[in-house]
Amino acid sequence: MFNNDFKITGKHANYWKDLCELAGNVPDRDQHANFKIFKAYIDAYITCPIIGYHYNRKGKIDNSVPGEAGMLAAIITKRSAELKFVYQIIMLLDEESEPDPDRRIYRAFNFSEKTEEDRKFIAENMAIYNAYFLGGLEVLHEQFVDECLDRDAYLLKMYQFAKEFYESQDGEALESAINQILNK
Repeated sequence: MFNNDFKITGKHANYWKDLCELAGNVPDRDQHANFKIFKAYIDAYITCPIIGYHYNRKGKIDNSVPGEAGMLAAIITKRSAELKFVYQIIMLLDEESEPDPDRRIYRAFNFSEKTEEDRKFIAENMAIYNAYFLGGLEVLHEQFVDECLDRDAYLLKMYQFAKEFYESQDGEALESAINQILNK
């Protein structure tokens, strides 16, 4: 898990490019010449699943427009601890795909890829992670690329987005939910 190259195509690949600063964006600079939120693709790959989950947004690859973006395994492997942490959060919280809390705990902490069944299990969970990644890309693209036409609009949107995200976090409810899972 988190040790292979990762590539997406279509609309979401363009969204990824729109949101990230990266030398690879230079050839199509005119198409993706907007304000960037992330320094690199890996930063978006770590953050966007959380945003997708927060906004209850999952995406599906849409190849209605051309586009391609990806990362090499070496980049992913260097940040695998962070990726696994976010993966675990998503697997623990996503009741939609797994209502049973014991099974959510199992899928969050089972990284075995010894058997074909294990690999299939991990692949299914990675599909959930990647769906939230695509959903997070959609949310950020709508808010920062589609709506921000100048620097002032970008800065205002960044402030509003961070403030809204912070205010929506209910620390007591989160602590209660964690305790409920741990005390079962």
